Amino acid sequence: MYSRDASHAFTSTGLFYRGVRAEPGQVTMLRQALDRWLGRLRLGAEVGQDVLLASYEALANVVEHAYSDGHGDRLGAVDLEAVYRPDECSVEVIVTDHGRWRTPDDASGDSCRGRGLALIRTLTSHTDVVSVPDGTSVTMKWDVSGCAALVAAP
Repeated sequence: MYSRDASHAFTSTGLFYRGVRAEPGQVTMLRQALDRWLGRLRLGAEVGQDVLLASYEALANVVEHAYSDGHGDRLGAVDLEAVYRPDECSVEVIVTDHGRWRTPDDASGDSCRGRGLALIRTLTSHTDVVSVPDGTSVTMKWDVSGCAALVAAP
């Protein structure tokens, strides 16, 4: 279900995957794992869907932009960290790649593309994007109202 060399952990307050292959099937698996973890938190449906959509957009951006398409460089890896912070009443998701930006194959100006970060920023309480020569990290945070009532399901 996940890359052979990838490590992962699933806890009531966090979900952690490291070194997952940055390919469509693998990021779909990450989305499904995140969906299951969010379900255990018992967030409101709207917040849960916002977390899921923004996180999947960030993961899809890694597949599309961080690594070459296999015609030269290796296919890379993506890390996913999701943490529920009851002391801050927040959920935070961090998606990290270890590649370099590349322009998508369809870079035409009349495309509906290029709105992923705007979508992420709209869905989150706070978004921070940090790019360095060896990768990009997208940190997304949601403030959760009524978090005192949240209890992770067994």
